[in-house]
Amino acid sequence: MRGSVSILSCYAAGLLGALFVSAGVGTWYDALAKPWFYPPTWTFAPVWLVLYACMAAALYIVWSADPDASEAKGWVPLFFAHLCANACWTILFFGFHSVLIALIDMLCLLVAVALLLLGSWNIDRRATFFLAPYFAWVCFAAVLNASIWYLN
Repeated sequence: MRGSVSILSCYAAGLLGALFVSAGVGTWYDALAKPWFYPPTWTFAPVWLVLYACMAAALYIVWSADPDASEAKGWVPLFFAHLCANACWTILFFGFHSVLIALIDMLCLLVAVALLLLGSWNIDRRATFFLAPYFAWVCFAAVLNASIWYLN
């Protein structure tokens, strides 16, 4: 059960975001000035598919390893709260075209992922290793978001 919930919840957050990306890409997004290090657009979908799988694996590992992780102050509720921030970024950026508010959300997401990394280290380090690429990508995405905000 936890495995299915882990996979479905992570990819549901991604699917929700994808709905807003497809609605938000077009003249508004194409017209934005982007920094020199902006990756090719086609790279985002495969990267996120892998990252959501890594997040699901980390969630499953921690959820299975620590019986207290599901408590109100535990790691699992923080993980689900972080998934909300993850999905909200796409809605804010692509849906509402609010680059600055999306950047603020991204910084909150960065803090949440850092807390998840620290928490998973004490529960099961395998989860930390699954979350590390996600943390790196969120750091990159924050710099990218900040650069787009600055340039526009």
